Amino acid sequence: MFERLTEGARAALVEAQDLALELNSPTIDVGHLLYGLAEGRDETAGKPLRENGITGAVVRRLLPRGEHDRPGPIDTASLESIGIDYDGVRSAVEATFGAGALDRAPDRRTLTPATRKPPFSVETKRSFEQSLRVALELHEKKIKPGHVLLGLLRVNDDFVTSVLEESKHNVAGLSSVVLKELSTA
Repeated sequence: MFERLTEGARAALVEAQDLALELNSPTIDVGHLLYGLAEGRDETAGKPLRENGITGAVVRRLLPRGEHDRPGPIDTASLESIGIDYDGVRSAVEATFGAGALDRAPDRRTLTPATRKPPFSVETKRSFEQSLRVALELHEKKIKPGHVLLGLLRVNDDFVTSVLEESKHNVAGLSSVVLKELSTA
């Protein structure tokens, strides 16, 4: 199915993946996909979303934060039990790199390898299935960002619904705008 995606639809998918990685999400969720579509320059999805007040910034602000993914404080007692003097290591690092060097360094426990690509959530997979159905119903051979957005709206996800409610819109209204853009594209 992904070979049918247009360049714009692929760009939205890459944006979604990048955001999921940045937020250390275990999966690419519909919210990430909605963000990717809102950030896109495509006339069939990005334009209708932005014109209706649904921007990447709005979506990003409403995305749930994964506090459970954050590591806890460093357990110095455990380190000492295996022979590591944390205070000694901290002093040596600060002597070499300056006071507070460890505080400025990124926590490597939260970093993900650049090669890791989170899988799609069940809802995101369903939205892509719906995107293909929309494209076929409209007699299109390629899946455009507008088709992806319509597929996303068909899934009836709580997050998407909350974004629409925040922007004072509904699925039917946004769908009709997207269909109009698809017909003129």
